[in-house]
Amino acid sequence: MLQVCSRSKVIYNKNKIFVVRFINRLYELIEMNKTIFTLFFILFFSIVGNSQNFKISKIIIDKTTKSPLENVSIYNDKDNSTTNQEGLFVFVSSQNEINFNLLGYNFLKTTFEEIEKKDTIFMESKAIVLKEVVLVNLEPFIKKVYGKMAENYISNYTSNFFLRNVLKKDNSIVVLQDIHAKRGKNANTKNSSEIEVLNMRKISFFEKENKIDFEFPDFNEFFGGIFPALDKNIFTEVDCNEADFRKIIFEEKEKNQLGQSGKGYFVINRNDYAIVEFFVSNYDNPKVVPYKKFALSSTQYRTTKYEKLMRFSKSNTLKKYYLNLSKLDAQVEVMPDKKSEKTFNYNLSIDYFVTNSITNEKVTSNFAVDKDIFKAKFPYSDDFWNKQNQLPLTKELKEFLNLVSENKDKKKEFEIIGNF
Repeated sequence: MLQVCSRSKVIYNKNKIFVVRFINRLYELIEMNKTIFTLFFILFFSIVGNSQNFKISKIIIDKTTKSPLENVSIYNDKDNSTTNQEGLFVFVSSQNEINFNLLGYNFLKTTFEEIEKKDTIFMESKAIVLKEVVLVNLEPFIKKVYGKMAENYISNYTSNFFLRNVLKKDNSIVVLQDIHAKRGKNANTKNSSEIEVLNMRKISFFEKENKIDFEFPDFNEFFGGIFPALDKNIFTEVDCNEADFRKIIFEEKEKNQLGQSGKGYFVINRNDYAIVEFFVSNYDNPKVVPYKKFALSSTQYRTTKYEKLMRFSKSNTLKKYYLNLSKLDAQVEVMPDKKSEKTFNYNLSIDYFVTNSITNEKVTSNFAVDKDIFKAKFPYSDDFWNKQNQLPLTKELKEFLNLVSENKDKKKEFEIIGNF
């Protein structure tokens, strides 16, 4: 039998007497002091709300061209991410704020809730205001930029990062390597980095008949960068569609031993003279580069492309800059036989981005910075790679992994090296 009273439901069941009494007592407390009870719930749900992680995955494209935008910085005070070549990103943070930034485009600041309402994120490029060309001596300005580097950049810090290493033979992927690690940056001139690999997945897939050993860069090479010397380069300022920045292009005055002139550009903050973006290309006339020969083989090769992009972000707490994103693209042309006119290319692309705000955490080095990156040997964690969400696989990479899976038993035809 059920009887309804003004304050509670009384259920004639011995097992429920305690619960009913507790509810009655709670009701009396609420009536006695609604203010305290309300404040308690506000505080409770505030704590719960702040401890949750927000997650979003979208595609960013140019508003005008509708082309996907690569290397867009997605960040807040705690976390970082970036877009891949498809314009896709995944961003996870406990802070309900997202900033989108790409030089040459309007800055976008929003929240997870607002972005969730959109199918696609459009970024609008800034209009380039053409200025009157004025020939100026840029040497004093560049000297000041170089002179303030010790002041502008953080010399010691730790960053968590993802690195993706992809090698293609012409248009077909043959190597995939993803690394999740810590980098300890220091002021050591010889080895300015320490690397602690936390998770890794890698796979290579070569036809045995045509396999060529490929040497990958090491971390010293990847993180290293020599800015152009003042006396050996010509510097020219060009229009920049960012009012707070100056864009300076440079080109070496003389050809090197391979008949090449390095060229590139800086993007420099006008207010503090910090380089926020640096690009260099070491090959401007690859056709004249002589071939080298593999030992005990008629196969020849030559490097025809070597480009590096580096972007620096400013720490909100230290008010100094650190490397936030880096990209290396290289191409090696291979001639299998001297008599053959047919060549093919190996195209290497290495992408690096920092995943959260820098710290002073200790790094326990477990991989030498002067060792070929692909030679890293660490176990595969199925749990980590299935749950991680900051380095999504592109459609092309998924197709490559399916291809490897379909041919994994054809050991006479293919050489497969990997940890998963």
